[in-house]
Amino acid sequence: MILRNAWPLLALSTIAIGAVAGSIPIIALGVLIGAVCYGATLWARFSLRRVTYERIIPEDHVFPGERIELRLRLTNQKPLPLTWAEVYERFSAGLIVDDEGSRTPGAEGASVLEWRTSLGSHQRVTRAYEMHAGDRGVYTIGGARLRSGDPLGLFESESSEERHRRVVIYPRTAPLGDLALSPRHPYGEDAGGSRIYEDPSRILGLRDYMPGDSLRRIDWNATARLGRLQSRIYDPSSSRHLLICLNTQTTTPLWAGVVTELLERSITVAASVARDAYDKRHSVGLIATSSLPDADRAVRVAPGRRPEQFIRILEALAVITPFVLEPLAAMLDREEHRVVAGTTLVVVTAIMTEELAATLLRLRRRRHAVVVLSTSGDTWPDRLDDIEVRDLSAIDVARRAAGAAP
Repeated sequence: MILRNAWPLLALSTIAIGAVAGSIPIIALGVLIGAVCYGATLWARFSLRRVTYERIIPEDHVFPGERIELRLRLTNQKPLPLTWAEVYERFSAGLIVDDEGSRTPGAEGASVLEWRTSLGSHQRVTRAYEMHAGDRGVYTIGGARLRSGDPLGLFESESSEERHRRVVIYPRTAPLGDLALSPRHPYGEDAGGSRIYEDPSRILGLRDYMPGDSLRRIDWNATARLGRLQSRIYDPSSSRHLLICLNTQTTTPLWAGVVTELLERSITVAASVARDAYDKRHSVGLIATSSLPDADRAVRVAPGRRPEQFIRILEALAVITPFVLEPLAAMLDREEHRVVAGTTLVVVTAIMTEELAATLLRLRRRRHAVVVLSTSGDTWPDRLDDIEVRDLSAIDVARRAAGAAP
């Protein structure tokens, strides 16, 4: 830093001393110092010009334990070579790098990858790393700091690359056998046998409105076009409709904090139920009492059976935080009008408040199928009457087994 600011004075002083002393070598030394330092400053100034930096992550949605390939690429698009270049890439602590020698601790719990290389004229250099996915969550890679300079290392130039890449680590899933659920009736017995329900996601056609039709059945576009009320005709379906109701509250009262093990176990159970429903081609949705990141609304994935439905639910579960936006009882009261007839409510919870128990009993009286999956070991027989409760407290949330993608 001192040389960077003082080299003109040093060169001029050396030339002046040589002139006073009448020494040609000293004058030549001053000129050499000036020429070298001036050339080095120009080299450093232009070293990072027309240099592009790329962060390549072929797969950024993974399960715990899977590998994440990260490629860092520098491209020098000018004739001037880079005799040395350094890249410092930040990444979240939840991502584990195989090359420990390249990793150093960073600020705010992050880590830093250090990469040193050189580039010739119009050359591209790529460095590959492998990371392991740790706990579920959303992690970031970036931003990066680039450094280079003159060949002698006298002067430096620095730039930053602030773009980020997001890596989503899905929650772990387990087969239903590991969850101790009955393979034949994993979500409880059907309230009415194998009844056939109309599937509102599959519309067969239209007919004139009949007294008693629900307002949700009316097709308003067709009504406006034909000038008389038209009701939709839905395709009968024997497929089960599931609504996973995840309670992220783990203590009572709410302000008592969070039990991380119970929360992670509940998320694992919810993800496993969603996976099983996807495999069986059931229509499945999710509500959770946690809020979305940087949002003030609760997690909600509308029921469906499209191929991407399972991934949408996994992504929603991946971002869940311990923060509880509202009690599950209040959410169910608000969501009840959206529940299709014949839907099984799969309630995943570690606690059972009086308000939640009262809500579940009311839903059961209204002929909604309700099954509770307990992740704490409690079954609450004094509160839930005849609602079926399964104890899933034996699930080991510390196990780093990767779930299988669909």
